[in-house]
Amino acid sequence: MTKSVIVIDDDEDTVRLFTEFLEENDIKVIGNGFDGVSAVKLFKDKKPDVVLIDLNMPNGSGFYAIKKIQEIEPKAKIIAVSADGSYTTEEKLEKLEIPLIQKPFKMDQVISIIKN
Repeated sequence: MTKSVIVIDDDEDTVRLFTEFLEENDIKVIGNGFDGVSAVKLFKDKKPDVVLIDLNMPNGSGFYAIKKIQEIEPKAKIIAVSADGSYTTEEKLEKLEIPLIQKPFKMDQVISIIKN
């Protein structure tokens, strides 16, 4: 079964590359956003299977969006994608039960986490 994904990152090139790669691997990208506020709106509108989200963005951080999305759907599958691998960030994500993919990322790792 094909998974549906929304990709949220303030870097447009990252969003484009993610989208292209996911679709080449039979994962349907049903929305793109560039900040935390649009992430929440897209989640409400599209109801994706998976949310790929950057943490450090303007207009609502990834943590803001994660909190709001989990209020809407506590079991939402969210994957954080960030260059911020600090202990504090990893600890926050662990409490939220959100996996972290470090930038620069390996796309096969992303595919594996989405499909499982």
